[in-house]
Amino acid sequence: MSRTTKLCASVMALFLLCFCLQLPATAQGASPPYNPAPASGDLVLTGPNGLEFVFRPVYVNGETVLDGTTFTMGNPQGDEFRAPPTRVVVGGAFAGEKGKGEWVYYIGKYEVTEAQYDLIMGSASPRSSSLPIMDITYYEAMDFCRRLNDWLYANALPQLPSSGPFPAFARLPLESEWEFAARGGLAVTPLEFEASMPYPDEDLAPYEWFSGPSSSHNKIQEIGKLQPNQLGIHDMLGNVQEMIQTSYQVEYYQGRSGGFTTRGGHYLTAEDSMNVSLRSEEPYYLGSQAKGMRPNKKVTLGIRLVLSAPLLTDRDAIAAFSSAWANHRKGGGAASPAALSVAPVSDQESVSARDALTRLEALRAELQKSKSGGTALQELAYIESALRDMSKVRAKADADSAKVWVKIASERGLFLSNNLERLVLTQEELRGDITEGSSMHKRLAERLEQYSYNVESGLEDYRQIMTELVKLPESVVEKAFSDHVGFLQQKLTQAGTINDPTVKGNQIRDLTRQMGKLEITTGHWAKFNREKRSDATGWRKDYSGSASGK
Repeated sequence: MSRTTKLCASVMALFLLCFCLQLPATAQGASPPYNPAPASGDLVLTGPNGLEFVFRPVYVNGETVLDGTTFTMGNPQGDEFRAPPTRVVVGGAFAGEKGKGEWVYYIGKYEVTEAQYDLIMGSASPRSSSLPIMDITYYEAMDFCRRLNDWLYANALPQLPSSGPFPAFARLPLESEWEFAARGGLAVTPLEFEASMPYPDEDLAPYEWFSGPSSSHNKIQEIGKLQPNQLGIHDMLGNVQEMIQTSYQVEYYQGRSGGFTTRGGHYLTAEDSMNVSLRSEEPYYLGSQAKGMRPNKKVTLGIRLVLSAPLLTDRDAIAAFSSAWANHRKGGGAASPAALSVAPVSDQESVSARDALTRLEALRAELQKSKSGGTALQELAYIESALRDMSKVRAKADADSAKVWVKIASERGLFLSNNLERLVLTQEELRGDITEGSSMHKRLAERLEQYSYNVESGLEDYRQIMTELVKLPESVVEKAFSDHVGFLQQKLTQAGTINDPTVKGNQIRDLTRQMGKLEITTGHWAKFNREKRSDATGWRKDYSGSASGK
């Protein structure tokens, strides 16, 4: 190489170096994208050095400050005691845009990243990384929240939503907040909400990072690269397992408390283990007596934030709670413990009645010690008699309700089976030798649309029917199904006496089909009663398989 050529090369290298030094930080990779998938409704909070924290609103229903959206947490499949079906109420810290009847809390759109963590914690060598922060302890996560709140209150107070005079603060989510958001909240239908996965198809790979070559390749991944759930939240079930604010309790909110709770799976979790109810316990400390104890941290554990606010912020807030309290208690909002949250209404009432009778017995014992308790004892006897009569009235009402709902369930099952059969036949006809755009093709397309609508609406009706049936005592519903079999058999006997062979044949065929469907319907109720969860896919499959009348 000539001297002139070497000189030119050196000048060029110097020029490129100077050019690179003039590039903005983002071009050099120093500032990762804090919101790689911007969307309408994002709440963006600005932190130090251009740092951003992005949150998504999660809306809940509620007319008063004590209201919220009631839903069933948990999943009875697998290790049932790890995720027992439990009725809970999730509330919002802030008034929604609609005002009355709507509340909202904010949850992190993404998992907290290494870059965010290092800047807030004041690291001497902050990372420029969009990977979720991991390998930190629960106590470090708490300290991160504290430092973030300190910075926001000192530098970004106007950006924060507020409840009355109090601005929001960041913390780890509660289990009810996490699972409600993971299921899709109010953005999905009840059937979709109750599914084990919140996504519209069976392919999990477009939405979550899990173990294996079809997803994470067993490596941690950057935030926001996959599609969000219906609330616009990314990586909710995978990538890193997420710490929860509260300690682990087997029944969520009652019983013994253990380590801290984590929700969701991570990049080493098998795909078939991922679901919206997945929860684990992590000890606060690891080690042994011999080697000593240290705070627990793992490369699969990370955090996601929630924005919340105090409740009793001022006199107006306290007055609002006080005003709503009497009606809230009258409606039973806080009367049932977790163990009774998914029990039949009659069971919940019987527990209350037994408690009342126990209190009456104690009161009677006290009055019997008094010489002047004669009139009061007589009144107590009247009250006790009325309570027992109410139980009898309720038992009769339950039996009547079960009879009606079983009949409706049986008819809806037959409706679903018939429409699924017609749906399949129409699909086969459309795949036949029919010219697209012809009048026949248009008629078949219209029929297909109608049958599809009938099936979807029928499944939603079916869910409502099952919801009503599980409110009734199990033994009463079992008897109602048994009695309905007897009713159909009696109708079959009567049909056998009809003289007209055509009418006779049609009625016998229809009644036989209905009896076949009733066995399927009974099985669906038994499973729903056990798991407290809809299964639209299973219902469709069962009635499709029975559509031939077998």
